[in-house]
Amino acid sequence: VKPALVIIAHGGGGLGMLEMNLVAALQKHDIATLVFDAYQLNGFYQGYPFWGSQATNESRQRMIYKATKGAYEWALTQSDKVDTSAVFLQGVSNGAAVVANLASVVSHDHVKAVIAEGLPGMGIGLPDTVAVPVKLVFGKLDNYGGKHQEDWMWQRQDSCRVNRMPSPETPLGNAQQCNGRQNPTGLTEKPIDWMNRLKAQGADIDIWFYENAAHGILQGPIDRKMLTYGTDNTTFSWTGSEPSAKSKMLTDMVQLIQQLRPQP
Repeated sequence: VKPALVIIAHGGGGLGMLEMNLVAALQKHDIATLVFDAYQLNGFYQGYPFWGSQATNESRQRMIYKATKGAYEWALTQSDKVDTSAVFLQGVSNGAAVVANLASVVSHDHVKAVIAEGLPGMGIGLPDTVAVPVKLVFGKLDNYGGKHQEDWMWQRQDSCRVNRMPSPETPLGNAQQCNGRQNPTGLTEKPIDWMNRLKAQGADIDIWFYENAAHGILQGPIDRKMLTYGTDNTTFSWTGSEPSAKSKMLTDMVQLIQQLRPQP
């Protein structure tokens, strides 16, 4: 039996420990994985310090989106190696925004679910429709990039100015009416409000919360750090989780894959 495949879209820092921890965990369950570094694919080698401070969420997400969509299209040509009717997309942070948008354009004949962890509501925005089931994943301590300790990611709103005019390459979504030109003084849609809006329209979309977990559940132990950009822009940026949260999330993910993949 050919294995199911999980395509992993990395976050803003590029391919790192978090993604490789997920690869190792899934392979123990005979689930194939496809990972890549979108920055290296495009000839960029500056590393996270550059991308974390000198590039917008929108520009990072757009690059990762193109690379992940290309990986998906390539994977469909690999039916001799993997079960192309049992493809899953997973992403964390900027990668979560990427896979949430891909959920609007991929085929359910191939993609059985999208798992978006630590989803931000800004950048390329979030799509108006999804074509496949979507699971949002949040650690209950996820305040990554927050202005105060309880600035939780799933309730986060930012100025519409942080969104850019949508690209023709990405699906129609809430950035159409919320960007630097359209409604620049408004606020972005909260990720949880986006989920509830699509759910009310009949979309198969839900949310998994995890206790004792922050941003990037498989990153490592909980690290309650602060990040400072410039002289006065300090944010809460807690990452990682306790072992119990890692175990629970992996169990849930493996069970989802086993439940949704077509039976031979």
